[in-house]
Amino acid sequence: MISIDKERLRALIAERKTTPRAVSRAVGSNDTLVRDILSGKSRNPQASTMAKIAEHLGAPIGELMTGVETPDVTGQPPSFAELPLIGPVQAGAWLALDDSSQDEPQMMSAALDRRYPTAQQWLREVRGDSMNARNIYPGDLVHLVDLINSGVRLNTGMIVEVTRTRDGGALREITLKEVEVTEAGITLWPRSLNPRWKDPIVLDDGDGGDLDVEITGLLIAKITRF
Repeated sequence: MISIDKERLRALIAERKTTPRAVSRAVGSNDTLVRDILSGKSRNPQASTMAKIAEHLGAPIGELMTGVETPDVTGQPPSFAELPLIGPVQAGAWLALDDSSQDEPQMMSAALDRRYPTAQQWLREVRGDSMNARNIYPGDLVHLVDLINSGVRLNTGMIVEVTRTRDGGALREITLKEVEVTEAGITLWPRSLNPRWKDPIVLDDGDGGDLDVEITGLLIAKITRF
């Protein structure tokens, strides 16, 4: 279950010059979905539903949840910068990172997220289909921010870059997953229409010694290339 920031949801709808009914229809639900969330009639909407609403409104899902501490930058125009495209990320099986390459990363123009003024931001190209139920497809670019320096607290429904390190750091692998926060801890899930991708990752996953799993990036935008 997640706690919805209804005032922020209402503000986003107004800023986008749309209506609760239009948003409900856009995410493939009945006409009253968003109205019921705003009124409190729907108290525990599914994380997948909120992820669709956030994507339609062009906002990270964390904006729609209470307890996420981010600076107020409402009304400021976007600031564009050259961000590094630092390689691929696998939406599926783990993808080994090649740290031996001496090539400089490709730089691409993208809108900086002003809520994270001191946190590093970067791009990766998506491979695989384990997140296609969240409209993240092979060839898309994901815009990520350093989780630790962002000051964001993890909440259910966030999509993150996960890094797994083996052999004392000699082997590093990454993947994209969706966060589920429960009383038992944090679990990271694929969200795919492909039945091959169904097994979660437990954040404290380990083999008793030489395996470390951590969340290294928070997805803040997706860029579709045509």
